[in-house]
Amino acid sequence: MTLFPALIAQRPPGGIDLRCCGVDEVIAETRGARLVVADPPWCYAREAGAANPDTHEVYDTISEAQIVAHLDASHDCLDAGRLACWYTWPKDAEWTAAGGAGPRWGPRTSGGAWQKLDHVGVGYHWRGHSEPVALFTKGATGRSATMLGNGYCSRAGDHSEKPVDWLRAWLLAWTSPGDLVLDLYAGMAPMARACLAEGRRYIGAEIDPDRHAAAVARLHVYRSQL
Repeated sequence: MTLFPALIAQRPPGGIDLRCCGVDEVIAETRGARLVVADPPWCYAREAGAANPDTHEVYDTISEAQIVAHLDASHDCLDAGRLACWYTWPKDAEWTAAGGAGPRWGPRTSGGAWQKLDHVGVGYHWRGHSEPVALFTKGATGRSATMLGNGYCSRAGDHSEKPVDWLRAWLLAWTSPGDLVLDLYAGMAPMARACLAEGRRYIGAEIDPDRHAAAVARLHVYRSQL
């Protein structure tokens, strides 16, 4: 008989370390990762604050300077590997001009986009049909063609939640079983589900307690379906 089933259900499954904490904590504790993923809470005003309450959800944002600092610090978390960072088209030119993921990552090595084909609304604030991702490779000196294909579609209402099958393909292409993946802004943690499916270790941060609890619950449901 399982003791305290409700308490156990609040914990992520084995191999998945999804924490209710800030990004700085997991960056400070993580070394030897092979892949860093980041889906930052971009702010579309000039100062950090809350996202547009007239769209789908009010959520806290942080400044571009904070995001770049987190991305740059994540460079120390990998011996070798990649950083995949989601952004939106309005950010493309200004983010690139501001240094992208920070000086140690250098210029992006590749990129792609998540295409949401059935309806408008990939993000809570910027509601377009696609959301780009920039790929940075530690130690790379030039561009590469390693980004996977586009054209993935998610359910209406998921908005910023990336397709788990696409993330599983990233893991198969760029990591090996048992490798560690660092997720800086986990949200509903689709990358954690991908790691659970593909046998990768995972550490991630989601600062909002309600979203963290919902992400853990979804992980348990996903595991039961595998």
